[in-house]
Amino acid sequence: MAVMSENIYDLVIIGAGAAGLMAAAEASHAGVRVLVLEGQREPGVKILMAGGGRCNATHARVSAGDYSAGCRHTLMHVLKTFTPREAVAFFEKWGAPLALQETGEFFSADNHARTVRDALVRAAVDGGARIECQAHVDALTAHAGMFKVVAGAMAYAARSVLITTGGLSFPVTGSDGSGYALAAALGHRIVPTRPALVPLMAGNPAFSGLAGIVVAVRLSLWSGDRKLRSQEGPLLFTHHGFSGPAPMEMSGAWMAAREQHACALRVDFLPAAAGDGIDFIFDPLSARRSVKNVLARMLPERLVVVLLEQAGVDPGRLAGDLGRQEKRKLAAALRALPLPVAESAGYAKAEVTAGGVDLRELKGATLESRLQGGLFFAGEVVDVDGRIGGFNLHWAWASGVAAARAVIRRIKI
Repeated sequence: MAVMSENIYDLVIIGAGAAGLMAAAEASHAGVRVLVLEGQREPGVKILMAGGGRCNATHARVSAGDYSAGCRHTLMHVLKTFTPREAVAFFEKWGAPLALQETGEFFSADNHARTVRDALVRAAVDGGARIECQAHVDALTAHAGMFKVVAGAMAYAARSVLITTGGLSFPVTGSDGSGYALAAALGHRIVPTRPALVPLMAGNPAFSGLAGIVVAVRLSLWSGDRKLRSQEGPLLFTHHGFSGPAPMEMSGAWMAAREQHACALRVDFLPAAAGDGIDFIFDPLSARRSVKNVLARMLPERLVVVLLEQAGVDPGRLAGDLGRQEKRKLAAALRALPLPVAESAGYAKAEVTAGGVDLRELKGATLESRLQGGLFFAGEVVDVDGRIGGFNLHWAWASGVAAARAVIRRIKI
């Protein structure tokens, strides 16, 4: 297919998500001729879903420890390229001020993710970037220092290409894994992917009647008698299992551990209590009250009933009459109850994809391919995934900026 001369760009960005739009804004304002190709009807669809539609755009404190990554060295260099302070200043400049929350997260000040998405588009277009939607890239080839990008009936020539197609999570937003195929076709290794920050599905219906209840817990992941990891935070009971920050943060570790050996999740419903016992519950003032009423002062009543069922303790039993064996079983239910997790909710409900293009095949802070000069990667398509709280969007901004600045240097040499 012939490529028309007017279709030659300094940089073609494949994917108009968070990383792609940020890169387009950064590169275009430096005079780079940029084309962004997006398969969906509009750019930044996944941004619109971030933070429950409010967009937690970044976090006040971002470090390499907030991420899982295939190469810690590269991760650290990229994060230094674009800080949370710079992210806040960027969105302020382009009409999307961010508001700091007590959690450390920065949300869109008007609580509308669309404001953040529109600011990114405005910044890119203002710099002269061209954004083409409903232009799914079918093929990418390299020859003699140039790239040929084929999208439907159109073909474009590019001096540099940046792949920012995202992963496989939330496929309704257009995440179809196509970037992995493009990378693999040019020789890149893809670290096996899996859903991350995803709800967990229950293996039995014991907790299905608790849907809608949110409690603060400490989750721990065990392999036999060895604790692999713990995570504190809210747990949300759903009709099908367990969601909320604590289970979702733990989901990646649980899936990784399950692939290697038998493992189990246990939940402590009284994480603020010292030690692992329940003696503090049985004070003299509680002795003549039912154990259900005593526990209902600390936990939702519906949950208390289920926990007493799990412990085999009569809800009407007076707290002062409980024997040693009953207290032991109750302590196990309250402080170390096994969660009957069967599987994750999959990519359809995952906030991010773990795995992707191997970071070890990309150069330091530039994210340029070590295998193919002029080819760059950014965002979720690479083997980096962060915690809940704005960290994944910050990775998108930082990696997009890092790749764009490398392209700017390359073009101007």
